[in-house]
Amino acid sequence: MSNQAHDADAAIREYVRAQLRLDLADETTRTDLITKYEAAGHRIVEGGQEDADSWSITDWRTGELLASGTDGLKGYEAAVQRLDPDGHWIDMDHISSEAYGDDPKEPEPVGIPDSLASALQDWIGSVGTSNEDVAMITGWSVEEVARHRHYA
Repeated sequence: MSNQAHDADAAIREYVRAQLRLDLADETTRTDLITKYEAAGHRIVEGGQEDADSWSITDWRTGELLASGTDGLKGYEAAVQRLDPDGHWIDMDHISSEAYGDDPKEPEPVGIPDSLASALQDWIGSVGTSNEDVAMITGWSVEEVARHRHYA
């Protein structure tokens, strides 16, 4: 193997490792925020407008459908006001924005093209990519990869 090929392999391995470390740090921040909000008595919800008219609100933790309708934004806002008059619901989008920020952080692709870095991000995040495959690239154990890939 040439030095150039070896350098590219090392750069890919380090990029995948850096992305996994970042993913774990982001997920830890998100989990900590959820814990904080729930401990303070907030209910974590998901949903909102699905199209111009349809909307739904679900409990993030249980998946329970709390409300839905086809009466647009006004109907959605009325349901939120009726079901959560004291403002104890926190939308998961808010938590994700708070955890990840408006500009997602990505590791610097040192020694590899940006296009390859983008493809590697997709590959890492794909549920079709096994932890075994990622472990082969990173040199980590399957267990360590699984700890970093909470979503796969």
